[in-house]
Amino acid sequence: MPFPGKKRSASGHGLTKDLLKVPSCDTHNSRKSNDDEYFLYILSTSFQINEIGRNHYRTKVRRAIKRNSSVLRKIAFTARPTNYIDPASGQMVNSVAHYIEPTRLDTIVDRLGRAMFFHHFKEKWKSHIKYQAEFLFATSNQLEKANLRILEISKQADGWFSSADYYGDNPEVFKYQAIESNTLKLMRLHFYESCRLLLIFNS
Repeated sequence: MPFPGKKRSASGHGLTKDLLKVPSCDTHNSRKSNDDEYFLYILSTSFQINEIGRNHYRTKVRRAIKRNSSVLRKIAFTARPTNYIDPASGQMVNSVAHYIEPTRLDTIVDRLGRAMFFHHFKEKWKSHIKYQAEFLFATSNQLEKANLRILEISKQADGWFSSADYYGDNPEVFKYQAIESNTLKLMRLHFYESCRLLLIFNS
C-alpha cells in the first residue's frame, strides 16, 4: 500500500506525487490490506493528527469502514472514556481510548519498517526491528511509568534527529528521517506531522 493515499488536500493541492512504493506481489498486498486499514484507522483517530489527517478520516477511512466494518467493530468494542492533556494548550480534554492489538501492531510495524529500510538504504533488513510508537499512550497497567518512558524516548529522538534531513514530497501527510552509524540505523516516520514512529535497526 503506497502512502499517502490518493487524495487531495483541502486547499486543492494533490497529495499523490512521488508516492513511496516498495515492490510486492499482488497476493502479499491483498493479504495485508486489512492490516493497512487497521493502521490507518489507528493513525487517523489520534488526537495528534493535523487537519489533513482529520479529512482523511472523514473520507478514506470511512469508506474503508463501510467496505469492512469488522475493523471498526473490533476497535470500537474496546472503547472507554478517558482524558488527556492537550500538548498544545495544556488543558485536560475528554476523549475515548481504544485497545490496540499488540501482536497485530508488531506485525504491521515490522512490515512497514522493512519496506522503509529497503526504500531508503536500498538493501533488505534481515534482523529484528525495535520500535516505539510515540503517538500511543497507555491508559492502564502502570500508565504513568509507561507514558513517562514514551515521552523520554521522544525527547531523546528529538535530539538524535534534530539535524537530520526530511524525506517525502507530501510532508503534511508523511515524511521521514534517517540516521546511521557503523552498527546502528534509525528511522523516524512522521504521519500527519505529529504522529511519530521510531524504528531502530541494530546489528
